[in-house]
Amino acid sequence: MVRGYHIHIKQLSSNVKLFLAGNAIQGIGLSIYALLFNLYLKKLGYGESSIGNLISTTSLGISLMAIPAAFIIDKFHVKHLVVTGIVLSSVFYFFQVINTSESSLFAFGLLASMFQALFNISVSPFYFRNSTPQVRIYLFTLNSGLNMLAHFVGYLVGGYLPGMVRHFRPEMTQIDLYRTSIMLALMVVFLSNLMFIRIRRIPIPKTKRKILDGLKGTDWEVLCKLILPKLCFAFGGGLIVPFMNLYLKERFNFSIKMIGISYALLQLFIFAGIFMTPILIKKTTPLRFIMITATLSIPFMLTMGMTANISIVLGCFFIRGMLMNMSSPVTSIFEMEHVQEKECVLASAIILFFYHIIYTSSTRLGGHLIEKYSFGPTFFTAAFFYGLAIFLYHRFFKREEKVVARNEASFIDAA
Repeated sequence: MVRGYHIHIKQLSSNVKLFLAGNAIQGIGLSIYALLFNLYLKKLGYGESSIGNLISTTSLGISLMAIPAAFIIDKFHVKHLVVTGIVLSSVFYFFQVINTSESSLFAFGLLASMFQALFNISVSPFYFRNSTPQVRIYLFTLNSGLNMLAHFVGYLVGGYLPGMVRHFRPEMTQIDLYRTSIMLALMVVFLSNLMFIRIRRIPIPKTKRKILDGLKGTDWEVLCKLILPKLCFAFGGGLIVPFMNLYLKERFNFSIKMIGISYALLQLFIFAGIFMTPILIKKTTPLRFIMITATLSIPFMLTMGMTANISIVLGCFFIRGMLMNMSSPVTSIFEMEHVQEKECVLASAIILFFYHIIYTSSTRLGGHLIEKYSFGPTFFTAAFFYGLAIFLYHRFFKREEKVVARNEASFIDAA
């Protein structure tokens, strides 16, 4: 595995390497923000329902900006879009943190996430266009792996950061400690631009294509088949994933440091899973890999909703996260390979749009369910939607799998 990564990483262009580095630096800052922000909201006196509404603005903003971003991404160099997106999102996140009213938190969070979408929509198409089929699986898994390492560092630092700030400013209140820590995280996000501004500008071919031409030429049947299972994963994930730090704090009385360490360890598990993905995918097909990893994650999710044993819960927390995330690069490639290259940006945007619309609704609903029924029933509801996603993948692409299986059998017989 190490030799395979070493050989293929050497083939990556300098632009791709700079993008990988900038993405990792940004990931450190965003993971600190994600760890502390809803704990900060809890300190401000907001309940789970309101917290669900506020943190859902991230998905809502990304969904609102996804399709407009797809139409402008071919008109501007990715470097300009990414730098602009990160600068403006950092500024609006800063204004979000210094305000405490629910309307201000919502408005600035929405604006920040809309500009964050300029970055998010660029990632998969940028990697897809700047890699060969032989290198692609290594590039996508390397990107996911670096993200996990960045989150490991961010969650670990985030768990200790309020205590470190208190060491220098002991007179600060708990709210001010959270606010200062989040601002430091946003500075890291802003500084990721030091990598992106070094990306070499490549001229963009001039096109006279009208905006609606991309919509007319899209294979909507295939796109719908790609979107629907992912929406079920989005709905299930939105019910529980944004609230896992509150789950550990409220149900098991974890300190901020312990939550940070738990999230950091989760990233190591996810990194290990993603690191093994290029080897494991050779033993099966992308679709089977997606279905198998999702199916194996469901028992661990159900266990988290049933047990009060913290050791078992943490074990399930780590393994479930590893299984669901190790298929993410495979899913990205699977989606890009099912659309034409000229459609990949628009397809990525449409998938992102619907994914985050559903995730937004699910996060809002998850906050209400947790506040009213606690965490257990929410885990069971999420598991149901994961199972539905697996069924839809099988239903939509089973014929394609049979063709792959016949081709493999023919190859073996010929050999």
